Amino acid sequence: MVNLYYGIYQAERGKTAAELRAADAQLGEFVGELAQLGSTLASPVRAARRSLRRWRPAAYPTGSDAGC
Repeated sequence: MVNLYYGIYQAERGKTAAELRAADAQLGEFVGELAQLGSTLASPVRAARRSLRRWRPAAYPTGSDAGC
């Protein structure tokens, strides 16, 4: 059987300043990598949207041209 008491102890005890800084640094690195991944995935989507905007027919007025 796995000793669950140590996990409970770790969850309930106070963290030292060094442990908090290390956890913040680890979280910051993770968020940075996640942001970089999001940017990498968003680039092809932006390119596709730009190309679709470029090929929009002139027969459909946009924005201020609509006169509504």
